[in-house]
Parts: sequence; C-alpha cells; structure tokens
Amino acid sequence: MTTNQPVLVAYDGSEDAERALVWAAHESVRTGSPLRVVTIDDVSTSPWGGEIWVRDPEMVAHAEAVLGDLGVEDGVVERRVGNVASTLLDLSESASLVVLGSNGRGRVPETFLGSVSQHVARHAVCPVVVVRPPRRRDAGRIVVGLDGSAMSEAALDYACRRAEGTGEVVVAIHGWKVHTPSTDVFSSTARSVTDTLEEKQVLLGESIAGMRAAYPDVVVVSEAIPVAPADALVDASSNASLVVVGSRGRGFFSGLLLGSVSQDVLHRAHCPVAIVR
Repeated sequence: MTTNQPVLVAYDGSEDAERALVWAAHESVRTGSPLRVVTIDDVSTSPWGGEIWVRDPEMVAHAEAVLGDLGVEDGVVERRVGNVASTLLDLSESASLVVLGSNGRGRVPETFLGSVSQHVARHAVCPVVVVRPPRRRDAGRIVVGLDGSAMSEAALDYACRRAEGTGEVVVAIHGWKVHTPSTDVFSSTARSVTDTLEEKQVLLGESIAGMRAAYPDVVVVSEAIPVAPADALVDASSNASLVVVGSRGRGFFSGLLLGSVSQDVLHRAHCPVAIVR
C-alpha cells in the first residue's frame, strides 16, 4: 500500500539496527513509500549536567550505501541530536510506520528488549515494527492475534492489507488460558473446554468474515487454541514472517498503553513483530 508518509527507521549502527534498516528498506521498495532513516546523537542528563553521546560519524554514509544497494529510490538519512525515544515519537507523528531493532547500542546494558524500542512501541501513534531475527526466512504467513477487541480487529486489517501485497497467508489465532474444567464423571470429557472451543471458533469466524469480504484475494485461516495467548503467538511465530498484535486487547488492565500479551510477544517472538493501534 503506497503512502506519502514515510517509513521511519532508527539506526545506531548495531546489529539489530542493521537488521531493522534492511527490513525497512525492503518495505519501502515493496510499497513505494519514502524511507526516512534517522541516527540520533543521544542527549542525556547526569548530576554534572547535559551530555551528548555522539554516534559513529560514518553511520550516515553506511546507511546511505545500504539504501543504494537495496534499490531504495526515495530515501533520506539524517542525523539528529536529542533524546532518542522522544525524538522518534515526535517523528512518528508524520510517519506511516516506525521500524526499530529489538535492541540497540547504549552505555548501560538494556533489558532483553531495548528500552527505546519498548517505549516507542508503547507510545507511538502509528504502527511500530520491532525487527527480531526470523527463525525461518522463507516463511510465507503472517500471524495475527485476535481477541474480539477493536485493537485486534485493527491488527487483522493491517495483516490482511500487508498480505494483499505480499501474497502471504494470514493466520488468525485466538488463544486463551484454560482453567481447571468440570468433568463428566461418565465420559471424563472436559465439557467446559469443548463448549469454550466452540465459542472461540464463533468469535474467530465473526472477526474474519468481514476481512474476507474486504480482501477477497487474501487467504485467511483461523486457529482457536486453548493455550495462553502470548504462548500461542510465540509458538506460531516460529513459522511466520511477521506477528501482528494490537497494542492492547480485552482484559482487566485495558487502560495500559501496551497490553501484557503484546509485551510478552515483543520479548519472545521468533520473527518481527508489528504493534498496531
């Protein structure tokens, strides 16, 4: 899908950022969208006052070379000074997509998912893709998490629009944590699990019916799995090119900017993850 708004990618010269740069370049070429690469000299505060942490001066030239090698015709690489996360959030307001590596370079060791990536994924107003190394580079399916919420419907729409251009299959997954069921003493059949499975399949069918009509050329399949949602999506990511999740779904903490399932998938997925709002 072509848009005049650019794909925005943060680049700091790290291995993860290199992976994000390549992913964003391919996305720019695929969609015809302009590509905006930013490298940010980080401004931080300390007890002794402001400090600017300057990136490698060769990074801009290297990023420009990568764009040339990958055939990006409408791309720009720019250098900025400021707080990295705040700068990216400001720039995301005029972007169609923000692309980040799962970790980056820093003076202090980060969590398994970098603090910048996590912060931008929580607060950006546009979709965010955190590029994690894929377990299968030839995977031909996009996995999307569904729970019946408006956010998950937006995630499914995003997955179908992407699949319309890539020709991939969309796999809509609804997982749920199974509680100890009541059991029929004669057949030992877990009635509640069976009943719940049927209810979940109805929910999935209703969610994907409209998308099949809106995207008739996209193959959409559904899976209802009695496994905790994050575990179901992480397992499915092993054979996916992308996992798409809503920034939050149904749950007790619906006010959170990034739901617990989305956060868990960001930390553990075996392929890139798209967070959709």
